[in-house]
Amino acid sequence: PAPQTLYLDANMPLPFLKSLLLFICFAHNQSTSAWQVSPRANPSQRQRRHSLSHRHGSSSPENIDIDPVLGLPLMEAELATLLQSTDSDDDDDDSRRVRRHTLEGAIENAKTSAEFGVRRAQVEFYEAFSSGDVDMMGRVWSAESHVRCVHPGMAGIEGREEVMDSWRKILGGGGGSFPIAPKQTRIEISGLVAMCSCIEETPGGGQIEALNVYRREGGAWRMITHFASPIFALRSVEPGPPEL
Repeated sequence: PAPQTLYLDANMPLPFLKSLLLFICFAHNQSTSAWQVSPRANPSQRQRRHSLSHRHGSSSPENIDIDPVLGLPLMEAELATLLQSTDSDDDDDDSRRVRRHTLEGAIENAKTSAEFGVRRAQVEFYEAFSSGDVDMMGRVWSAESHVRCVHPGMAGIEGREEVMDSWRKILGGGGGSFPIAPKQTRIEISGLVAMCSCIEETPGGGQIEALNVYRREGGAWRMITHFASPIFALRSVEPGPPEL
């Protein structure tokens, strides 16, 4: 429509003129607002579409250039919300279906990436242990979180400096390589923390029960706890002849 010309009378009261100008500014802002939607959509449709566009926009976890493991809890929460939704609008159903498939794929990829990362950290830890590489062992352990280490038969050690000093003494003791092979590894990942239990097999045939805890830091898994306890095999003793 063609613009309309508004003529103001100079004799109008000043308060009235101020109110009129405020009303004109307000009406102009409303007509050019970025939130304006088509008048053909009813209020409930506008609300649903705005909600879907907000959830499906660039702020979604898998669309942000971040560590996918960090976005995993957010994606799982959004997927649960979609699965619980009972909205029957056909357009929204199609949008949710596409979104659900996208989230399911992103979640599966993030979980796979997390497990591979934890297994890689396990390999690096036992490679550093077996080769006696103190520098590699230092990269395995966290430099940001509080750390704790319990060597077999020893009291717990806390703090990175103290823990790394114990490894320097163990790995630099002059005994050469000491290969350790982890077996029966089980991995549990909860958010930014991963727990790995395993049986460490030593060259002499001994076994050590171990628990390694890792924390996600800077896109990698870093060890924050190592606990090791030897497994003693109990031999059954057959009863001897009765005493007379």
